[in-house]
Amino acid sequence: MAITISTYTQQLTPIYDEAEANAIILQLLQHITQWSKAKVLAEKELVLSKSQLDDMEKGLKRLLNHEPIQYIIGDVDFYGVSLKVDPRVLIPRPETEELVEWVLQDDLCKQCIILDCCTGSGCIAVALAKQLPDSTLFACDISLDALSLAKENARRNGVRVHFFEADVLSPSFTEKVKPADIIVSNPPYVLRQESTTMHGNVLKHEPHQALFVPNNDPLVFYRSITQTALYRLSPRGKLFFEINADFGQEVVRILKLAGFSHIQLKKDLSGNVRMVSAQR
Repeated sequence: MAITISTYTQQLTPIYDEAEANAIILQLLQHITQWSKAKVLAEKELVLSKSQLDDMEKGLKRLLNHEPIQYIIGDVDFYGVSLKVDPRVLIPRPETEELVEWVLQDDLCKQCIILDCCTGSGCIAVALAKQLPDSTLFACDISLDALSLAKENARRNGVRVHFFEADVLSPSFTEKVKPADIIVSNPPYVLRQESTTMHGNVLKHEPHQALFVPNNDPLVFYRSITQTALYRLSPRGKLFFEINADFGQEVVRILKLAGFSHIQLKKDLSGNVRMVSAQR
């Protein structure tokens, strides 16, 4: 049967704007047909088999239930690695790729020990391990489900990461951490009150434990990881955070009060203050 992309795009426009809906349908078509993007776009009408049409209808039903396209497809590309994703973990964002790029630009990281706190899918640790074969990567998370998926992602990409379970807010967290040259983290930083403005595909399907922080204590993860970094970073070691754009100066204040130096705020490609680094 012949169909057009617009046939499906129009059904998604109550949820997404037309450009985003079109991009999502294109991804779904590529996944189901295994055709290149160029081939899908080149055809005015797409001739699909019955099984492919059935899969499109199933996919569309999931999309209309606000399920993210990444969970439907089952994987994402992230800084040169292919990652499996499902509702156990957050979907890696492009700004986190920028954080990885910033870490890689640091002279310390050529052959060093790196710890990724709140690893989730393992995206940061796996990407860094792929780029830095002579470095040693550790990564932790409170969620055993997330760690299981992160380990699978490390195996999928042929890299070695030492994963371990840990609650970064626990008083015993520092005892679990080995000395490191770089600590990097993309911890939860979305305020609960922000949930009212979030898209349904995030709110209904991505794990809230990895997203939200209390409205009255939004920087709790940054304080805890910073304190651990004081004891576990090597002399002149570096700390890298992804941050909530509304709290850049507050994170800087935490780092200054802890005695860190060479503190830098960095904007992402969208112009939002999204990262901070500091030296012990």
